[in-house]
Amino acid sequence: MKKIFLLAASLFLVGSLSAQTITDALGFSQMGLNGSSNYISRAGAIGALGGDLTAASYNPAGLGLFNSNELSMSTGYYGSFTDANANGLLSSDNRSNFNLGHIGGLVFFKPNSSDIKGFQFTFTLNRLKSFGNRTIFQRKGLNDSYISHIIDNGYDDAYMRDFYESYAVDIDTVNNVYTSVFQSGKFNQLRSFTESGFINEFSMSFSTNIRNFVYLGATLGIPIGSYHSSGSFMEERLDVMNNTTDRYIYDEVKDIYATGVNLKIGTIIRPVNWFRIGLAIHTPTYYSIEDNLYSDVSYQKTSGGDWDPVTYNLQTPFRFLGSAALVLGDNKTNIAGSLSADYEYADYSNMKYRLSKNIMAESDINTIIKDYFRPTNTLRFGGEVKMGTMAFRAGYCIMDNPYSDNRNDAGASSITAGIGYRTNNYYLDLGYAFTAGKSKFYEYESSSTPQDNNLINLDYTRHIAQLTFGARF
Repeated sequence: MKKIFLLAASLFLVGSLSAQTITDALGFSQMGLNGSSNYISRAGAIGALGGDLTAASYNPAGLGLFNSNELSMSTGYYGSFTDANANGLLSSDNRSNFNLGHIGGLVFFKPNSSDIKGFQFTFTLNRLKSFGNRTIFQRKGLNDSYISHIIDNGYDDAYMRDFYESYAVDIDTVNNVYTSVFQSGKFNQLRSFTESGFINEFSMSFSTNIRNFVYLGATLGIPIGSYHSSGSFMEERLDVMNNTTDRYIYDEVKDIYATGVNLKIGTIIRPVNWFRIGLAIHTPTYYSIEDNLYSDVSYQKTSGGDWDPVTYNLQTPFRFLGSAALVLGDNKTNIAGSLSADYEYADYSNMKYRLSKNIMAESDINTIIKDYFRPTNTLRFGGEVKMGTMAFRAGYCIMDNPYSDNRNDAGASSITAGIGYRTNNYYLDLGYAFTAGKSKFYEYESSSTPQDNNLINLDYTRHIAQLTFGARF
């Protein structure tokens, strides 16, 4: 079994030995656009509107607007398309898969009180994020190999073991240093990695309606995350005629399992029938995480195996949400509609790892997080027009880049649309979201390879098409 700090061991790094670690922290802290079709088609702008079971994971006061029992379920398609630009060398890849939106049920109680109009108990499973993605890119004519990099930087013997046992590197016993045929020449590289997984949140919520004026709600959330990445890195050495003379492949499989807990509280105030204001606070999610890694090197033979699992804790940042909505008409009018806007604030520099058995590493990585990340603002806008039993929706969302100083880019924007059919007893909604964003991938740095050659620019688009069916009784 290999004895090395797994979080900093991965070959698939972004900028430094700690960067993959902070990328994982962001992956479990930054939420996506997912849930019910109604939520998606409004770009998530339901904080002051409510009336949707997905509100349990955003502003649980929105559950207080229900005045009957409800069951609903959402499912559909998720697709991710990525274009890579490695110093002018272009490549593309994509991944598509089934997408769970939510499953939930709400129980309504009518109290014997003129002030309290109703209590609601809600149980939901909401998908907060999907990780599906596939990326491929290549670099050609490099002056330095990856093996030169790990030899020159004195990587740990535990990391070098598979390179040695596959004969990709050897040991100079006189000088006690590693050597390799891959230390000189020109090199081509090809890298691909596939990501899959999700963050699903099981939530238990309580809400109430006071005089149709104030709505209150609280949710105990238990997010369960699973992240899988499978990567392959191929490097070949060229002779003076650019013919391949040697080639090795490094494969890596990473699995992360996370279970957390958080609390969300919120309120909606309706001073007049046509206007609503919403506020919500999300505590940090406190995750317990297990990280597993398998890797092997194939050259003259294959050598590899499982690394020792690593367990640790992760704390995500607080979230603060404010929202407002204009509501015109109601279910009894032939034509009605709404306009809504949500604002969300989260400071990703407050993410924290808790490594009980390695306080020094904990301090180092949390210091890097403070330096790499910053506060962000997310704006969501949504609208709906109802015409009898039909509803037409659209929305727009823009999310700030949480990285400081343009170190990377995890911001994105979404355009959404949807249609719904509703009767007194059931409804059917269809929602679609198109999300576009950019990211950067930094290969290892070397002394003779130009800095720009280490940067791979990634452009991605994501598509969600979601169908929701619900029944009221």
